[in-house]
Amino acid sequence: MFDEQVGISRIEVKLDATNHGQHKVLYANGRMQVRVLVLLHGIDNSGDGVSLHGHPALPSLRLIAYNGARPLEGDWSVSIQENRYAHEMSGGATRLTEVPRVSDNQISNAADPVQIFQFWVSASRPGIMEVAAEISLNGVVLRSNGVGFDSSVTLEAIPPKKYNQNSFSLYKYGTFSERVYEERIQYFHLGLHADGRQINILDWYSTGIRLNPYDAEDAVMVYSSGTINHYSGGGRSFYGYLAPIYGRSASVNTPLGFITFPINDVPGVLTLVQRTTLQTEERPATRGAFEFAVIDEFGTEHWLAIKGDTEQRTFILDESKRSTKQFA
Repeated sequence: MFDEQVGISRIEVKLDATNHGQHKVLYANGRMQVRVLVLLHGIDNSGDGVSLHGHPALPSLRLIAYNGARPLEGDWSVSIQENRYAHEMSGGATRLTEVPRVSDNQISNAADPVQIFQFWVSASRPGIMEVAAEISLNGVVLRSNGVGFDSSVTLEAIPPKKYNQNSFSLYKYGTFSERVYEERIQYFHLGLHADGRQINILDWYSTGIRLNPYDAEDAVMVYSSGTINHYSGGGRSFYGYLAPIYGRSASVNTPLGFITFPINDVPGVLTLVQRTTLQTEERPATRGAFEFAVIDEFGTEHWLAIKGDTEQRTFILDESKRSTKQFA
C-alpha cells in the first residue's frame, strides 16, 4: 500500500537513457517505430527518492501531444509492443526473427527510484509531433508539457521511400532437386537492392490470401500453371508457393503426400518454391499475375506481381497494377 504522500518529483521524456538527442525522424508508413522513454522520479514525504514500482497510478501513464495535451491518436499511434521493423533510418540491426511478446513496458529495476517506461510510436502520415507524457497521481493529472514539468521529444515523420520493380530481383537459387517420384523442386529468391545495399524484406501479404499472424508453418500456393502439353517436355504442370518469413523449413501438401523443404537459407529475402510434376493438374490455371505486397525492413510496403512462364517452366517478376508511381 502506497502512502498518499508518495509523489513524482520529475517527469522526463527521452529518446534514450542519456540526454543526447531530442529529435528523431521516421518513415510515415504506419509500421516503423521510434522508441520513446518516460522516466518517473519518485519521492516520499521526506523528500527522498523512492521507487514507484507497483503504484496503482502507473497504468494511467501515457504519451500526449506537448501542445494541447491530447493523447496520441489518428495519424500517430502508440504501442508497448515492439515490432520487427528497423527503428533507425539507417536500418540498424534489423530483426530477422520474431519479437518476444510483452505484457508491460517497464524496463527499469523494481527498486530504482527512477522508473523507466518504454513506448513505441509510429506515424501513418508525414508530419511533426512534439511528444510529452502524463500520469494521474492521487487524483491530480501531472504532465510534462510545461505545466509543472517541461520535457518532450520531437518526432518528424517523412514520406517513406518507394522502390520500383527494377530494385527487386527474382532469381533461381540452387538447382532442381527431385524429392519424390515425378516431383521436382526449384527455389527462387526475391530480394531488394537499393541505396547500394541489400534492404531486407521482412514480410509479405496479398489481399487474396489469408495468412496467420507471424506466419504460418506451411508455404502458400500462389500460382498454378494448369495442364501443359506433356510432349513439350519439362513436366505436365507446375506450381508456385511463397514460404513464410520465419522458420527453417516449410511443407506443401500434394497428392503424393507432404513435401518438406528448407527455406530462409539467405536472410532478408523471400523464398518462392516451384514444384514441377508429371501428375495431372491439381487445380485450374492461375489467371493473370499473382499480386502481392512485400514489406521492407523499415515497414514500407511495395506491390509486385509474379507471372508464370509455361513454356520455360519458370517465374517472372512483374510490376503490380497497384504499384505506386512515387519511387525513390
